Amino acid sequence: MGVWGHNIYDNDIAQDVKATFEKMLHDGMTAEEITDRLTKAYSDVIDDPIDGQAFWFALADTQWEYGVLIPTVKLKALFRIDSDRVMDELQQTESVKEGSRRKILDELKAKLLSPMPQAKKTKTRKGYVCNWKYGDVYAFLLESDYAKEKGLHGRYALVQKVDEEIWYPDRVVPIVYVKLTPDANLPKTAEEFDHLEFVQTSFTRYERRFWPIDMRRPEEDIAEKSKLSYEVDEYGFLPEYRIILLNTSARVIPKKLIYVGNYEKSVRPEKEFIPHDNVNLNAVSWGRNGEEFEEIVIKKYCGHNLRQLDIYVSRGRLT
Repeated sequence: MGVWGHNIYDNDIAQDVKATFEKMLHDGMTAEEITDRLTKAYSDVIDDPIDGQAFWFALADTQWEYGVLIPTVKLKALFRIDSDRVMDELQQTESVKEGSRRKILDELKAKLLSPMPQAKKTKTRKGYVCNWKYGDVYAFLLESDYAKEKGLHGRYALVQKVDEEIWYPDRVVPIVYVKLTPDANLPKTAEEFDHLEFVQTSFTRYERRFWPIDMRRPEEDIAEKSKLSYEVDEYGFLPEYRIILLNTSARVIPKKLIYVGNYEKSVRPEKEFIPHDNVNLNAVSWGRNGEEFEEIVIKKYCGHNLRQLDIYVSRGRLT
């Protein structure tokens, strides 16, 4: 987190939270819907003693200003204000002096405890929010010359939404898994869907498993991530299976896309490595009639699943 002062918005997390909340509110979303999206997007920092403060203070302050402060957000912010006071009193740091951050947080506390202004009316902006539900599966037929060349013509690529991401400036797009059918038949049940092959989309080297690292507290960050389990594949890599699918408007989604069903409780890939920040995920566009998506999926399948990338050939299996 970049910090340049003691004020609530003197850091990049607080400014991003405020800007995102305002944009989504103007898009017509409710405070509850926005809070749900933001807590998922910032799930890796909201419990952090420093970054979590920036998140909850900015969210609570912004919601109060718009007259839509949610009780749980208010409580989380007040709890952190009081926790900050206890730490200051224990440590007797310079920050407790008059005019410092302590005064700023006391003012924020008084503000949050005071009556809210009347909810502001907002003008709706046209930021696109993809309406796919978690677990939704869509099928895309592979029918290009490139698919023929690689022996995949007539098979289906299935995309399943498992998460979502805010795509600048104000769009909400799905994070998906991709699977391939072995033939021209689509799955009819959750069991049939579970037996389909995942397309590996990338990998992370084991030595880079902790990235990105919070350089303000690197030792603590690495210690926390060291508690997690990381399973490598037979080449010593951490396989990845998620991509950000750039459904940035209704018109970019191919018309030939077929809705298959919702399999929210389907199995996840074995040994999957999920990057600690979505910024590390590959983002894939559809392109004209899905041509770009089709080519990228085929390249990833051949490169990773079939181990045709040079790095697999040169490295060799470990087992």
